[in-house]
Amino acid sequence: MSLTRTTRRSGFILVVLGLLGAGFFWLTDPRCAWLAGLASAGWYSPRHWLALLRSSSGNMVDAAHESYVVTCIGLGGAALVLIVGLYLMSRRTV
Repeated sequence: MSLTRTTRRSGFILVVLGLLGAGFFWLTDPRCAWLAGLASAGWYSPRHWLALLRSSSGNMVDAAHESYVVTCIGLGGAALVLIVGLYLMSRRTV
């Protein structure tokens, strides 16, 4: 197997992982409007997940603000993985 093919495959895998990571952090953010409708239906409750992950906080607004920082850091990390994957995929042969 050539080195170029292996590098491009690694880049493709990193792109997929970057997209999955970004999707995970976006969907688990309590401010996600798409999931707000599901929360009202009783299927998804961000407050329940915040209570499980951060222990039961007395103030849910503070817990949501804390999770927003983690979401931004996670999205930044996923974007970095995506950029590295795109770079590896776009490399020319030597």
